[in-house]
Amino acid sequence: MKKLLPILTLALLMSSCVGPQGPQGPPGEPGEGINWKVYDFTIQSHQWQLVNGVDELNSYYMYLFEGNNAPEELRYVVDNMGEVSGCLVGMLDGEEIFYPLPYENYYGSSDGTYENLWSEVYKFDYTRSSIAFYVYYSDFYTATPPATCKFRMSFKW
Repeated sequence: MKKLLPILTLALLMSSCVGPQGPQGPPGEPGEGINWKVYDFTIQSHQWQLVNGVDELNSYYMYLFEGNNAPEELRYVVDNMGEVSGCLVGMLDGEEIFYPLPYENYYGSSDGTYENLWSEVYKFDYTRSSIAFYVYYSDFYTATPPATCKFRMSFKW
């Protein structure tokens, strides 16, 4: 019985802490809300555009969404000093997996005599009326365009 008394007292104290609600205060200053929109951009492998020559120094791939293909929210982002963030979307075991941009992945292969090491980097930039995606290869081997890529981008202003 002595062990039950402290538990009963504690339960009684916890249930008696709720009282009647007091009066509501005056309304505060209106706050600034945040607007946001999420877009998916898919670039097919054949749509990537090679900048500079095949396998040349400083060659890379890009794709530009501009004009009617670019979200109108880009102008709100730029005009209101908002932000754009996003990720490369991949698949893993049948589920989407998200790689935050910029995203860099490392690769290697060997033919028994030589090792080939390289990385690929996915980036983006935007203006008031366009958004561009880029793929860079550290070894500038650009004979084969990147695979089809899906990007999920979030615009906040």
